[in-house]
Amino acid sequence: MSEPWRGEEMWGDSAGESLDDAALIDAVRQGDTAAYGVLYERHLGAARRAAGALVTSRSERDDLVAESFTKVLRILRSGRGPTDRFRPYLLTTVRNSLLNWRQQDSALSLVASVPEAPPVDGRADPVDVRVHANVAAAAFARLPQRWRLVLWYTEIEARTPAQVAPILGMTPNSVAALAYRAREGLRRAYLDEHLPEVTCRGCRVAVDQLAGFVRRTLTERRSRAIAAHLDRCTGCRDLAVELRGLNEQLP
Repeated sequence: MSEPWRGEEMWGDSAGESLDDAALIDAVRQGDTAAYGVLYERHLGAARRAAGALVTSRSERDDLVAESFTKVLRILRSGRGPTDRFRPYLLTTVRNSLLNWRQQDSALSLVASVPEAPPVDGRADPVDVRVHANVAAAAFARLPQRWRLVLWYTEIEARTPAQVAPILGMTPNSVAALAYRAREGLRRAYLDEHLPEVTCRGCRVAVDQLAGFVRRTLTERRSRAIAAHLDRCTGCRDLAVELRGLNEQLP
């Protein structure tokens, strides 16, 4: 597949290296396609590595990378998207683009006739499972050790609170309460894994609490503050919309 963005001819190597992502993003929003060429060259390797971990063939990887760069360009031109950190936003787009592919694939039937009813064998798409499993594992690793332990015993080993209580030195009721908090913590951590890193202080405070905002676990005061920020910030508002959709899919 051709590489559509080449910034060196117009910007030159030294000019491209001297500008940070924020300046290049701003230039793209002003209509400078060559600036996007610099971003493309700067982050192409990372995008290929991320896509290569999700798909098995080189052609699929290249298609996924190309589509992701195109999506981000369209988003920037519309005035939305990142303001300073390009790479986290791009890698999130790579992952979401793959999920969109799999969702579209599941809606199409490449057979001679359309079946009257969808399959009922309960089998999930292996790539979709792989993506979500990797994210879930990363989210689990972020939890406090006590939360990981209670989730392991109650969810993986399917032990009752009464069986876990002696192991953790707690009462059964305390184990049940801890397991409830740990499950909610895992859901928030899973949502956090889908968020890009931000450097803007105001956005960073909002994004760090966005999972809690979407899950409605913040205090009323903090929720009002986040809502006020989302009213002012298009980028964070877009992230909140995406996170709400993901949250609706959580069990």
